[in-house]
Amino acid sequence: MKQLPRARAFTYFEAVARFGSIRKAASDLSIASSAVNRHILDLEQALGVELFERLARGVRLTSAGELLLGHLRRTSHDFDLTLSQIEELRGLRRGHIHLAVIEAVSGVVAEQIAAFQASHPRVTFVVDVMGSQEVVGAVVREEAHIGYAFNPPADRRFAIVAEAGQSLQAMMARHHPLAGHDRLRLSDCLPFPILLGDESLGGRRLLDSATEGSSLSLSPVVTGNSVAVMQTMAARSQAICFQIEIGARANRALVAIPLIDRNLRGRLVIGTSRNRQLPVAAAVFLESLKTDLIARQGRRGRSERAKNQSSAV
Repeated sequence: MKQLPRARAFTYFEAVARFGSIRKAASDLSIASSAVNRHILDLEQALGVELFERLARGVRLTSAGELLLGHLRRTSHDFDLTLSQIEELRGLRRGHIHLAVIEAVSGVVAEQIAAFQASHPRVTFVVDVMGSQEVVGAVVREEAHIGYAFNPPADRRFAIVAEAGQSLQAMMARHHPLAGHDRLRLSDCLPFPILLGDESLGGRRLLDSATEGSSLSLSPVVTGNSVAVMQTMAARSQAICFQIEIGARANRALVAIPLIDRNLRGRLVIGTSRNRQLPVAAAVFLESLKTDLIARQGRRGRSERAKNQSSAV
């Protein structure tokens, strides 16, 4: 196929299709009929098909012409919609965003909301804190615009738009016998009372997978779906709970020590419903969440490289 003429040819084509006449289209466009006809002929030559049947009184679209006209009108509609969304974005004044997030990232998300509302004070939020499995369910049912989860169950309806690797940390009181270690294995923790999240949490599924088929056995003294409850109990006893990196540093009453077991690493993900077009406010906020997660992953990578270099010296 030859190179297509510029957009002007499509403008002339649409006008001729609308009026059913090259002469009337030229009059409406305030140009010579010969110029319109030349652009139509160039377009037909480029496409290799006739777009109009030339009749005694005017013209009529061929099947190829109907297809092209439909495409141009759809494109025009999509462009108008995009312009409208850009205009909303430029003057984003109001909107509503519903988030489903795991407890580990609730602090990070709160920071992002505060920063966003500083620029867009009339955008409102609902934040539901739940397990990773529930996050995916809320998003695919379109109850929430955006989901933030760790190691979630696979669901093709949940479209992951950003992700970062995260390892589990063992969290314990500062006076705990293991608190002075730089790194631990899961087996180091098991002689102490264990506090576990329930099956709705991504970290619990990771731990179950790591111990399945091994000699390790998880025998929790407390099981629940609240990270805050587990951390409070750990701070007042010799019990150990587990948390991913992004949430482990938030509690200063506890020490967070990386678990170096290779199979205790998972994915922290941000996702949306695969077939859902987000409202403008939600789409803009999603970009903020993605940028923050990518930046955190970059800082984490630089920190790990620095530690490795320091260990090698």
